Amino acid sequence: MMNGLHPELVETIERKLKNSRTFEELIQNRTFDHYSEQNYQLENCLIEEMMLGNLRVVRIQPAHAVQNMPCFIWFHGGGMVFGSPDDSVPYVTDFVHNFQAVVFIPQYRLAPENPYPAALNDGYALLKWISEHAGDLKIDRTKIIVSGGSAGGNLALAVALKARDEKGPKIAAVLPLYPMLDIKERPFHKKFTSPAMWNAEKNKKSWHAYLPDYEKIPPYASPFYANVEGLPPVYTFIGTHDIFYEEVCEFVDKLQQSGVQVQFDIYEGCTHGFDLEEIPIARQAKKRLLDMTSKLLK
Repeated sequence: MMNGLHPELVETIERKLKNSRTFEELIQNRTFDHYSEQNYQLENCLIEEMMLGNLRVVRIQPAHAVQNMPCFIWFHGGGMVFGSPDDSVPYVTDFVHNFQAVVFIPQYRLAPENPYPAALNDGYALLKWISEHAGDLKIDRTKIIVSGGSAGGNLALAVALKARDEKGPKIAAVLPLYPMLDIKERPFHKKFTSPAMWNAEKNKKSWHAYLPDYEKIPPYASPFYANVEGLPPVYTFIGTHDIFYEEVCEFVDKLQQSGVQVQFDIYEGCTHGFDLEEIPIARQAKKRLLDMTSKLLK
């Protein structure tokens, strides 16, 4: 067990240790399992699947849609190699309830079969489609937020960077939660060996699957290396016991130095994806996320 782990997470880590899966098993199975244990409300939500060409998208909106709703694009996590939109439904219903918002979760193409830039292209195509059809969708074009956790946080930032560079749809804010940012291995990563968490081995294999051959690092693939000037306002958070802790702290510094409006919270003793658990510290992080999002939407 890691020193300084948040006491509320001890039981979670022990449970994950029993059910841990190797990188190869994750790629074989492609789905998360523990989301189904979360309590979530689907009352007053309308959930439907849609296809944009070959891209499956899960759309969740208030049962009684109103004009000019805020819109969230949410990218699921999973190291670019596993996960699906259905895993994220419990987490994003709060956006629907709190903001009377529409949420789109794309089933972006996964590596290694579809390496970079497939997932980014899927996400950007969805952003453009939403912006073009905002009127029909009853969406306020000035209130589109790109968001996601872990690998999904990487994609949220990549989509925002591409929209900035291509003078594409305007994005109101970016919520890249504990994002996967830096393709380079760091000494800090070596602390993370437990199969119960996202560890150095899984991280290395995921990056290799997503970006197998590179001489120069494409900044859209590894946003840690991007020029971040001119990005929309950002809110993010991370735990001190997360493999991405060091790179996220450095990236937030870079955002601040580049004049990007950024808010950042650190949770002592918390691990990667801790906010997905049914524990008080997770609920606190979620409440803070919703509060900060509310401010960004104003």
